[in-house]
Amino acid sequence: MQFFSLKTRIVLGEGSLSYIKSVAKKHSRVLIFSSKSMRVHGFLNEAMNYVEDANAEVEAITGVPAEPSYEYVESIMPKVREFQPDLIVALGGGSVIDVAKAVKVFYDAPELKFEEVAFISRFEKPKPIPKLKTPLIAIPSTSGAGSEVSAASVLKKGDIKYNLVSFEIAPEFAILDPRLPRTMPKEVARNSGLDVLVHGIEAYTTTAATPFSDAVAIKAIKLVYKYLPLSVQDDEKARENVHYAATMAGIAFLNARLGLCHSLSHKAAWIAPHGLLNAIFLPYVMEFNMRSEYARKRYAEIARELGFNTAQELIEVIKEFNEMLGVPKLSELVSEDEFLSKLDEMSEKAYHDPLINFNPVEPSAEEIKELYKRAFYGE
Repeated sequence: MQFFSLKTRIVLGEGSLSYIKSVAKKHSRVLIFSSKSMRVHGFLNEAMNYVEDANAEVEAITGVPAEPSYEYVESIMPKVREFQPDLIVALGGGSVIDVAKAVKVFYDAPELKFEEVAFISRFEKPKPIPKLKTPLIAIPSTSGAGSEVSAASVLKKGDIKYNLVSFEIAPEFAILDPRLPRTMPKEVARNSGLDVLVHGIEAYTTTAATPFSDAVAIKAIKLVYKYLPLSVQDDEKARENVHYAATMAGIAFLNARLGLCHSLSHKAAWIAPHGLLNAIFLPYVMEFNMRSEYARKRYAEIARELGFNTAQELIEVIKEFNEMLGVPKLSELVSEDEFLSKLDEMSEKAYHDPLINFNPVEPSAEEIKELYKRAFYGE
Protein backbone atom coordinates (compact mmCIF):
# COMPACT_ATOMS: atom_id res chain seq x y z
CA MET A 1 0.00 0.00 0.00
CA GLN A 2 1.34 3.46 -0.94
CA PHE A 3 0.15 6.99 -0.28
CA PHE A 4 0.26 10.40 -1.93
CA SER A 5 -0.88 13.46 0.03
CA LEU A 6 -0.81 17.24 -0.13
CA LYS A 7 -2.13 19.20 2.84
CA THR A 8 -1.26 22.65 1.48
CA ARG A 9 -3.51 24.89 -0.62
CA ILE A 10 -1.24 26.54 -3.20
CA VAL A 11 -1.93 30.09 -4.42
CA LEU A 12 0.23 31.29 -7.31
CA GLY A 13 0.77 34.14 -9.73
CA GLU A 14 1.85 37.77 -9.86
CA GLY A 15 0.56 39.72 -6.84
CA SER A 16 -0.74 36.61 -5.05
CA LEU A 17 0.83 37.90 -1.81
CA SER A 18 -2.48 39.78 -1.35
CA TYR A 19 -4.14 36.41 -0.50
CA ILE A 20 -2.84 36.93 3.05
CA LYS A 21 -5.73 39.34 3.53
CA SER A 22 -8.34 36.64 2.75
CA VAL A 23 -6.84 34.26 5.32
CA ALA A 24 -6.19 36.95 7.97
CA LYS A 25 -9.88 37.94 7.93
CA LYS A 26 -10.60 34.77 9.93
CA HIS A 27 -7.94 35.57 12.56
CA SER A 28 -7.20 38.27 15.10
CA ARG A 29 -3.45 38.07 15.87
CA VAL A 30 -1.00 37.38 13.06
CA LEU A 31 2.72 36.81 13.63
CA ILE A 32 4.97 37.17 10.58
CA PHE A 33 8.49 35.72 10.46
CA SER A 34 10.52 37.50 7.80
CA SER A 35 14.01 37.53 6.36
CA LYS A 36 15.86 40.86 6.28
CA SER A 37 15.67 40.91 2.48
CA MET A 38 11.86 40.77 2.51
CA ARG A 39 11.83 43.81 4.79
CA VAL A 40 14.35 45.66 2.60
CA HIS A 41 12.41 44.94 -0.62
CA GLY A 42 9.13 46.10 0.92
CA PHE A 43 7.31 42.75 0.91
CA LEU A 44 7.12 42.56 4.72
CA ASN A 45 5.46 45.97 4.79
CA GLU A 46 3.06 44.90 2.04
CA ALA A 47 2.16 41.71 3.95
CA MET A 48 1.61 43.62 7.21
CA ASN A 49 -0.65 46.09 5.39
CA TYR A 50 -2.79 43.21 4.05
CA VAL A 51 -3.17 41.86 7.60
CA GLU A 52 -4.16 45.31 8.91
CA ASP A 53 -6.66 45.65 6.03
CA ALA A 54 -8.22 42.43 7.36
CA ASN A 55 -8.61 44.14 10.79
CA ALA A 56 -6.19 41.77 12.52
CA GLU A 57 -3.34 42.73 14.83
CA VAL A 58 0.10 42.06 13.33
CA GLU A 59 3.58 41.59 14.77
CA ALA A 60 6.80 40.77 12.88
CA ILE A 61 10.00 38.97 13.83
CA THR A 62 12.71 39.80 11.29
CA GLY A 63 16.30 38.80 10.74
CA VAL A 64 15.83 35.02 10.93
CA PRO A 65 19.35 33.53 10.41
CA ALA A 66 20.20 31.92 7.06
CA GLU A 67 21.01 28.59 8.72
CA PRO A 68 18.34 28.31 11.42
CA SER A 69 19.07 26.58 14.69
CA TYR A 70 17.00 25.16 17.51
CA GLU A 71 18.88 27.58 19.77
CA TYR A 72 17.44 30.50 17.75
CA VAL A 73 13.91 29.03 17.97
CA GLU A 74 14.32 28.76 21.76
CA SER A 75 15.47 32.37 21.98
CA ILE A 76 12.33 33.78 20.27
CA MET A 77 9.72 31.58 21.99
CA PRO A 78 9.10 34.06 24.88
CA LYS A 79 8.21 36.79 22.35
CA VAL A 80 5.89 34.39 20.46
CA ARG A 81 4.10 33.30 23.65
CA GLU A 82 3.70 36.90 24.75
CA PHE A 83 2.00 37.89 21.47
CA GLN A 84 -0.19 34.74 21.35
CA PRO A 85 -0.76 34.54 17.57
CA ASP A 86 -3.68 32.59 16.09
CA LEU A 87 -2.07 32.63 12.60
CA ILE A 88 1.63 32.34 11.71
CA VAL A 89 3.10 33.61 8.43
CA ALA A 90 6.59 32.75 7.13
CA LEU A 91 7.91 35.22 4.55
CA GLY A 92 11.36 34.39 3.20
CA GLY A 93 13.60 31.48 2.26
CA GLY A 94 13.40 27.86 3.41
CA SER A 95 15.13 28.72 6.68
CA VAL A 96 12.42 31.25 7.64
CA ILE A 97 9.71 28.68 6.86
CA ASP A 98 11.56 25.98 8.83
CA VAL A 99 11.82 28.31 11.85
CA ALA A 100 8.08 29.12 11.65
CA LYS A 101 7.26 25.39 11.54
CA ALA A 102 9.43 24.69 14.60
CA VAL A 103 7.91 27.65 16.45
CA LYS A 104 4.45 26.25 15.67
CA VAL A 105 5.45 22.92 17.25
CA PHE A 106 6.82 24.38 20.49
CA TYR A 107 4.13 27.10 20.72
CA ASP A 108 1.20 24.69 20.32
CA ALA A 109 2.86 21.88 22.32
CA PRO A 110 5.13 23.63 24.88
CA GLU A 111 5.68 20.42 26.84
CA LEU A 112 7.73 18.87 24.00
CA LYS A 113 11.53 18.73 23.99
CA PHE A 114 13.52 18.98 20.75
CA GLU A 115 15.41 15.71 21.40
CA GLU A 116 12.12 13.84 21.87
CA VAL A 117 10.58 14.83 18.52
CA ALA A 118 13.59 15.37 16.20
CA PHE A 119 14.82 12.62 13.88
CA ILE A 120 18.32 12.22 15.26
CA SER A 121 19.01 8.64 14.12
CA ARG A 122 17.23 6.25 11.76
CA PHE A 123 17.66 3.58 14.41
CA GLU A 124 15.51 5.46 16.94
CA LYS A 125 11.91 6.53 16.43
CA PRO A 126 11.08 9.98 17.81
CA LYS A 127 7.94 10.77 19.74
CA PRO A 128 5.14 11.78 17.31
CA ILE A 129 4.23 15.47 17.18
CA PRO A 130 0.67 15.86 18.54
CA LYS A 131 -2.18 17.70 16.82
CA LEU A 132 -1.29 21.38 16.38
CA LYS A 133 -3.85 24.14 16.05
CA THR A 134 -2.18 27.35 14.78
CA PRO A 135 -2.40 27.58 10.96
CA LEU A 136 0.69 28.50 8.92
CA ILE A 137 1.03 30.42 5.65
CA ALA A 138 4.37 29.88 3.89
CA ILE A 139 5.49 32.47 1.34
CA PRO A 140 8.87 31.46 -0.14
CA SER A 141 11.21 34.15 -1.47
CA THR A 142 13.82 31.65 -2.67
CA SER A 143 13.27 28.72 -5.02
CA GLY A 144 14.81 25.63 -3.49
CA ALA A 145 13.81 24.17 -0.15
CA GLY A 146 10.22 23.17 -0.97
CA SER A 147 9.51 23.85 2.70
CA GLU A 148 6.28 25.65 1.77
CA VAL A 149 4.61 22.27 1.11
CA SER A 150 6.79 19.78 2.99
CA ALA A 151 6.11 18.14 6.33
CA ALA A 152 9.68 18.68 7.54
CA SER A 153 11.59 21.41 9.32
CA VAL A 154 15.38 21.21 9.10
CA LEU A 155 17.17 22.80 12.04
CA LYS A 156 20.74 22.85 13.23
CA LYS A 157 21.59 21.91 16.76
CA GLY A 158 25.26 22.59 17.26
CA ASP A 159 26.92 21.91 13.87
CA ILE A 160 24.51 19.22 12.67
CA LYS A 161 21.14 19.46 10.91
CA TYR A 162 18.18 17.46 12.22
CA ASN A 163 14.62 17.02 10.97
CA LEU A 164 11.27 17.55 12.61
CA VAL A 165 8.85 15.53 10.47
CA SER A 166 5.06 15.55 10.75
CA PHE A 167 2.07 16.41 8.58
CA GLU A 168 1.10 18.66 11.49
CA ILE A 169 3.80 21.16 10.43
CA ALA A 170 3.05 21.17 6.69
CA PRO A 171 1.71 24.69 5.95
CA GLU A 172 -2.02 25.15 5.41
CA PHE A 173 -1.30 27.66 2.60
CA ALA A 174 1.63 28.32 0.26
CA ILE A 175 1.70 31.60 -1.66
CA LEU A 176 3.97 31.57 -4.73
CA ASP A 177 4.26 35.19 -5.83
CA PRO A 178 6.95 35.37 -8.56
CA ARG A 179 7.81 38.96 -7.57
CA LEU A 180 9.62 37.65 -4.47
CA PRO A 181 12.24 35.33 -6.03
CA ARG A 182 13.19 38.09 -8.51
CA THR A 183 14.98 39.76 -5.59
CA MET A 184 17.37 36.80 -5.11
CA PRO A 185 21.07 37.46 -5.70
CA LYS A 186 22.49 35.31 -8.54
CA GLU A 187 24.38 33.01 -6.17
CA VAL A 188 21.27 32.31 -4.06
CA ALA A 189 19.25 31.69 -7.26
CA ARG A 190 21.90 29.18 -8.39
CA ASN A 191 22.31 27.34 -5.06
CA SER A 192 18.59 27.07 -4.36
CA GLY A 193 17.87 26.01 -7.97
CA LEU A 194 20.48 23.25 -7.71
CA ASP A 195 18.72 22.08 -4.55
CA VAL A 196 15.51 21.70 -6.61
CA LEU A 197 17.31 19.54 -9.17
CA VAL A 198 18.60 17.23 -6.42
CA HIS A 199 15.16 17.09 -4.79
CA GLY A 200 13.65 16.01 -8.11
CA ILE A 201 16.29 13.38 -8.91
CA GLU A 202 16.36 11.91 -5.39
CA ALA A 203 12.55 11.85 -5.06
CA TYR A 204 12.32 10.04 -8.41
CA THR A 205 14.82 7.36 -7.36
CA THR A 206 13.88 6.59 -3.74
CA THR A 207 12.31 3.30 -2.72
CA ALA A 208 9.15 5.23 -1.70
CA ALA A 209 8.48 6.82 -5.14
CA THR A 210 4.98 6.43 -6.63
CA PRO A 211 3.60 7.27 -10.10
CA PHE A 212 2.12 10.46 -8.58
CA SER A 213 5.36 11.68 -6.98
CA ASP A 214 7.18 10.71 -10.21
CA ALA A 215 4.99 13.07 -12.24
CA VAL A 216 5.86 16.18 -10.19
CA ALA A 217 9.50 15.12 -9.74
CA ILE A 218 10.06 14.79 -13.51
CA LYS A 219 8.32 18.09 -14.24
CA ALA A 220 10.50 19.84 -11.63
CA ILE A 221 13.71 18.31 -13.05
CA LYS A 222 12.83 19.39 -16.60
CA LEU A 223 11.93 22.93 -15.56
CA VAL A 224 15.17 23.41 -13.59
CA TYR A 225 17.33 21.90 -16.31
CA LYS A 226 15.78 24.23 -18.87
CA TYR A 227 15.37 27.42 -16.85
CA LEU A 228 18.02 27.57 -14.10
CA PRO A 229 20.83 28.81 -16.41
CA LEU A 230 18.49 31.63 -17.54
CA SER A 231 17.22 32.29 -14.01
CA VAL A 232 20.81 32.88 -12.87
CA GLN A 233 21.00 35.56 -15.60
CA ASP A 234 17.98 37.32 -13.99
CA ASP A 235 15.46 36.28 -16.66
CA GLU A 236 12.08 36.97 -14.99
CA LYS A 237 10.08 34.21 -16.68
CA ALA A 238 12.84 31.69 -15.91
CA ARG A 239 12.84 32.77 -12.25
CA GLU A 240 9.08 32.17 -12.11
CA ASN A 241 9.40 28.70 -13.65
CA VAL A 242 12.17 27.65 -11.23
CA HIS A 243 10.05 29.00 -8.35
CA TYR A 244 7.16 26.75 -9.30
CA ALA A 245 9.56 23.84 -9.90
CA ALA A 246 10.82 24.18 -6.31
CA THR A 247 7.31 23.64 -4.98
CA MET A 248 6.70 20.72 -7.36
CA ALA A 249 9.92 19.07 -6.13
CA GLY A 250 8.75 19.77 -2.56
CA ILE A 251 5.50 17.89 -3.27
CA ALA A 252 7.56 15.04 -4.76
CA PHE A 253 9.86 14.61 -1.75
CA LEU A 254 7.04 15.19 0.75
CA ASN A 255 5.67 11.91 -0.60
CA ALA A 256 8.69 10.00 -1.92
CA ARG A 257 11.30 11.31 0.56
CA LEU A 258 14.97 11.90 -0.30
CA GLY A 259 18.15 9.85 -0.24
CA LEU A 260 21.86 9.61 0.48
CA CYS A 261 22.82 12.93 -1.16
CA HIS A 262 20.78 14.81 1.43
CA SER A 263 22.18 12.69 4.26
CA LEU A 264 25.69 13.75 3.19
CA SER A 265 24.86 17.44 2.82
CA HIS A 266 22.89 17.69 6.09
CA LYS A 267 25.85 16.38 8.05
CA ALA A 268 28.31 18.62 6.16
CA ALA A 269 26.13 21.70 6.80
CA TRP A 270 29.08 23.53 8.45
CA ILE A 271 30.97 23.67 5.12
CA ALA A 272 28.71 25.56 2.70
CA PRO A 273 25.10 26.37 1.70
CA HIS A 274 22.86 23.29 1.50
CA GLY A 275 21.96 23.50 -2.22
CA LEU A 276 25.60 23.88 -3.20
CA LEU A 277 26.65 20.83 -1.15
CA ASN A 278 23.85 18.80 -2.70
CA ALA A 279 25.06 19.71 -6.19
CA ILE A 280 28.66 18.74 -5.30
CA PHE A 281 27.69 15.36 -3.80
CA LEU A 282 25.04 14.38 -6.39
CA PRO A 283 27.28 12.86 -9.14
CA TYR A 284 29.19 10.79 -6.55
CA VAL A 285 25.97 9.51 -4.98
CA MET A 286 24.54 8.66 -8.41
CA GLU A 287 27.70 6.70 -9.31
CA PHE A 288 27.43 4.87 -5.98
CA ASN A 289 23.74 4.06 -6.63
CA MET A 290 24.52 2.65 -10.11
CA ARG A 291 25.10 -0.76 -8.51
CA SER A 292 21.29 -0.93 -8.13
CA GLU A 293 19.37 -2.04 -11.21
CA TYR A 294 16.38 -0.02 -9.99
CA ALA A 295 18.48 3.19 -9.71
CA ARG A 296 20.06 2.65 -13.16
CA LYS A 297 16.59 2.23 -14.69
CA ARG A 298 15.27 5.36 -12.96
CA TYR A 299 18.29 7.46 -13.92
CA ALA A 300 17.90 6.30 -17.53
CA GLU A 301 14.25 7.39 -17.46
CA ILE A 302 15.27 10.87 -16.27
CA ALA A 303 17.99 10.97 -18.97
CA ARG A 304 15.41 10.24 -21.69
CA GLU A 305 13.08 12.95 -20.35
CA LEU A 306 15.97 15.43 -20.77
CA GLY A 307 16.80 14.20 -24.29
CA PHE A 308 19.62 11.77 -23.45
CA ASN A 309 19.69 7.97 -23.31
CA THR A 310 21.49 6.28 -20.45
CA ALA A 311 22.02 6.57 -16.70
CA GLN A 312 25.74 7.14 -17.27
CA GLU A 313 24.95 9.99 -19.68
CA LEU A 314 22.77 11.60 -17.00
CA ILE A 315 25.70 11.60 -14.55
CA GLU A 316 27.89 13.33 -17.16
CA VAL A 317 25.11 15.85 -17.89
CA ILE A 318 24.84 16.67 -14.16
CA LYS A 319 28.62 17.21 -13.95
CA GLU A 320 28.50 19.53 -16.98
CA PHE A 321 25.50 21.39 -15.55
CA ASN A 322 27.43 22.00 -12.31
CA GLU A 323 30.45 23.18 -14.28
CA MET A 324 28.37 25.54 -16.42
CA LEU A 325 26.89 27.10 -13.27
CA GLY A 326 30.30 27.50 -11.62
CA VAL A 327 29.79 24.99 -8.80
CA PRO A 328 33.12 24.83 -6.90
CA LYS A 329 34.94 21.70 -5.79
CA LEU A 330 34.50 20.71 -2.13
CA SER A 331 38.23 21.28 -1.62
CA GLU A 332 37.75 24.95 -2.58
CA LEU A 333 35.28 25.42 0.29
CA VAL A 334 37.08 23.83 3.22
CA SER A 335 40.72 23.08 4.09
CA GLU A 336 41.95 19.49 3.98
CA ASP A 337 42.93 19.56 7.67
CA GLU A 338 39.51 20.75 8.83
CA PHE A 339 37.70 18.35 6.50
CA LEU A 340 39.72 15.33 7.66
CA SER A 341 39.36 16.31 11.33
CA LYS A 342 35.56 16.08 11.03
CA LEU A 343 35.33 13.25 8.48
CA ASP A 344 34.74 10.36 10.91
CA GLU A 345 32.06 12.23 12.86
CA MET A 346 30.28 13.36 9.65
CA SER A 347 30.34 9.87 8.18
CA GLU A 348 28.97 8.26 11.34
CA LYS A 349 26.17 10.84 11.63
CA ALA A 350 25.31 10.56 7.92
CA TYR A 351 25.09 6.77 8.36
CA HIS A 352 22.45 7.35 11.06
CA ASP A 353 20.49 9.88 8.96
CA PRO A 354 16.86 8.71 8.45
CA LEU A 355 16.85 9.55 4.72
CA ILE A 356 19.26 6.69 4.04
CA ASN A 357 16.30 4.36 4.60
CA PHE A 358 14.86 5.54 1.25
CA ASN A 359 18.07 5.43 -0.81
CA PRO A 360 18.07 2.69 -3.51
CA VAL A 361 21.36 1.31 -2.08
CA GLU A 362 22.08 0.88 1.65
CA PRO A 363 25.59 2.30 2.28
CA SER A 364 27.89 1.33 5.14
CA ALA A 365 29.52 4.02 7.31
CA GLU A 366 32.81 3.20 5.55
CA GLU A 367 31.25 3.70 2.09
CA ILE A 368 29.84 7.06 3.21
CA LYS A 369 33.34 8.07 4.34
CA GLU A 370 34.70 7.09 0.91
CA LEU A 371 32.00 9.18 -0.81
CA TYR A 372 32.95 12.24 1.26
CA LYS A 373 36.62 11.69 0.37
CA ARG A 374 35.87 11.21 -3.33
CA ALA A 375 33.91 14.46 -3.35
CA PHE A 376 36.74 16.28 -1.57
CA TYR A 377 39.58 14.97 -3.72
CA GLY A 378 37.50 15.06 -6.91
CA GLU A 379 38.13 11.37 -7.69
